[in-house]
Amino acid sequence: MKAFFLISLTLITTSLFTTFSFSHEASEASVKTDLETYIVVVEKPDGLLESKLHDWYTTFLPEATSSLIPNQQRIVHSYHNVITGFAAKLTPQEAKAMELKEGFISARVERPVSLHTTFTPKFLGLQQNVGGWKSSHYGEGVIIGLIDTGIKHDHPSFFDKGMPPPPAKWRGRCDFNGKRTCNNKLVGARNFIWDGDAPVEAIPHARGTDLPWEEAYHGSHTSGIAAGCPVEGANVFGQANGTATGIAPRAHVAMYKACAVSCYDGDLLAAIDAAIDDGVDLLSISIGPESPFPFYYDVIALGAFRAIQKGIFVSCSAGNDGPYPSTVTNDAPWILTVGASTIDREIRATVKLGNNVELHGQSLFQPKDFHPRQPLPIVHPVICHMGQLRIEDKGKEVKDNGGAAMIVFNEQDDGYTTLATANVLPASHISYKDGLVLKNYLISTQSPTATISFQGTLIGKSQPAPQMASFSSRGPSTQSPGILKPDIVGPGLNILSAWGVSIDEATNPFNVISGTSMSCPHLSGVAALIKSAHPDWSPAAIKSAILTTAYTADLNGNPISTEQNVSATVFDRGSGHVHTLRALNPGLVYDIEPDDYIPYLCGLGYSEQQVRYIVQRKVNCSTPTLIPGAQLNYPTFSMVLGAGDQMTYTRTVTNVGRPFSTYISKVLSPQGVAVKVMPSVIRFKDLNDKASYTVTFTRLENVTRSSIIGQGSLVWNSIGDDGYKVVSTIAVVFV
Repeated sequence: MKAFFLISLTLITTSLFTTFSFSHEASEASVKTDLETYIVVVEKPDGLLESKLHDWYTTFLPEATSSLIPNQQRIVHSYHNVITGFAAKLTPQEAKAMELKEGFISARVERPVSLHTTFTPKFLGLQQNVGGWKSSHYGEGVIIGLIDTGIKHDHPSFFDKGMPPPPAKWRGRCDFNGKRTCNNKLVGARNFIWDGDAPVEAIPHARGTDLPWEEAYHGSHTSGIAAGCPVEGANVFGQANGTATGIAPRAHVAMYKACAVSCYDGDLLAAIDAAIDDGVDLLSISIGPESPFPFYYDVIALGAFRAIQKGIFVSCSAGNDGPYPSTVTNDAPWILTVGASTIDREIRATVKLGNNVELHGQSLFQPKDFHPRQPLPIVHPVICHMGQLRIEDKGKEVKDNGGAAMIVFNEQDDGYTTLATANVLPASHISYKDGLVLKNYLISTQSPTATISFQGTLIGKSQPAPQMASFSSRGPSTQSPGILKPDIVGPGLNILSAWGVSIDEATNPFNVISGTSMSCPHLSGVAALIKSAHPDWSPAAIKSAILTTAYTADLNGNPISTEQNVSATVFDRGSGHVHTLRALNPGLVYDIEPDDYIPYLCGLGYSEQQVRYIVQRKVNCSTPTLIPGAQLNYPTFSMVLGAGDQMTYTRTVTNVGRPFSTYISKVLSPQGVAVKVMPSVIRFKDLNDKASYTVTFTRLENVTRSSIIGQGSLVWNSIGDDGYKVVSTIAVVFV
């Protein structure tokens, strides 16, 4: 068959990240008895010992059981940290019958959830033996727990040469066996996927008996980004070559397998429950619900709240449903919600058309035996919306049908976001704008031709950078408009990290993939560096340090842009792109105690029982002064302003910079809003001193605005040589 190009117009958003189906493999018993996994919430009796919780949970099980599944195998997970309750196999009738039992609160069927670096440490300003890595001890002594798909435990990124043992507080375990199990780098690995045939001894946390292996390699990739140890010569097809290292290479890793081909929130909740018991310092969760849920109904929000009560920092992916507004998930204020941006690296594959026009694209596979001087005819029989089909799979179809090469170009919504993928044939993925050039060329000639010239890995040629990745989910938050989400963005496009197998059977087992799943562990690694440098800081203080030191300009000095090459809004990029070095020494922080969230949650209109689900204790929503979301002591401001509205909010900052310091406020007001800060100067005598101020936002009348969104900032600048610049982003929606 004659060689040709096949050009495919793809809905690229759906193939930007590892995609998982949501179908449990039903056991024979489930099929025959209509059993489903229910998450059951109950109220713990006063005086009940923790050791007796599981036995008490069994009293809620039905007395008459199916012969196919005895009662001792009904309970899938037994929780005692994140909620008071359990997950069990029940019929709808059995779940309904539980409502009559004393202590019962609710039962619902578990829901599916989805799984949302040789160069990125340098891109984040980290260099060996100097600056941020040195001052933060490379994250030493910090344990990062990852809730994911398992881990390739014998991957070189998780070797422990030179690693100290984990801290004495570590209480976890390793469920691998054989010659190489866990070590001083990978200190723990457990499985929480129920297989339907587990011994009772696996209670209280997990009923799964499989080892925490992984088939998807998503968990290995995220673990390597967060805390992989240095591996020289890491590359894929010879591209992106260098020393692969995690952001916190001296931190310890603990893997909690809650996903395989599918993910369910009952397993996820059990994994978080165990991680809290085991003594992790941070949780990195590149998983999210299919759509935003109220926090009392969202297991990640529930688990994360219990974690921050224990002093555990939680970082989560924002989701891969961008570039559309109000798609952000994992948006509870006690979670660091991370969006995805590009890096200043390109694995270039240039399409040269028959009219000599060149279109720069990307491809990870760059064969040396492809001859760019021999143009090939372009076959363009149809414009395809490929849906869930990955670029790699499309390439296989082209190759199987005699195609010599392939050009893939974006739809309009995906703009300039292009992927470097491990194709099976010569290929290039080009932008929407270049796709239009290509389409115009096709209709301008009867015999269109093209070839591809592979230029390899280029640093500093991908401009502008950082830029928002098209798939990164956007705000505003639907669950809490008074909190700006996403919080921050970090590298998430074309990221090299650990993989389970070698893609080309020659190089080290690494791969380049994209998604907010990749940006989340970058921020988890940054948080680990901060935690190592400041072990006494709370989760809220660490988050504040990250948000108030972020930058909003790209490497050319222009505002960070979207995938359309227009300025990003605060609902696209949150506070901006993480600035690791500044985050380690922020000057001031906005701290929040776990109980401070109670008046905020009551202010969301939640019932007392719903707030109890989250905070795990009795509350009285009539006692505390209810506050709107924007009144929470958050490092950013987000509000809705109607005609004539005036809002005043209070903030309290803690001095973590230097004693005898003075800060002066500077405001960049959103267009159409007057902003007044009182007092405009704050002074501190000692470290850990606190100071409060108020900010009044007044919507101005008869002011022409270009958007329904207003954005600005409040900056506290230190006087003297300190150079501290503490920035609070301001987001306004006009109604």
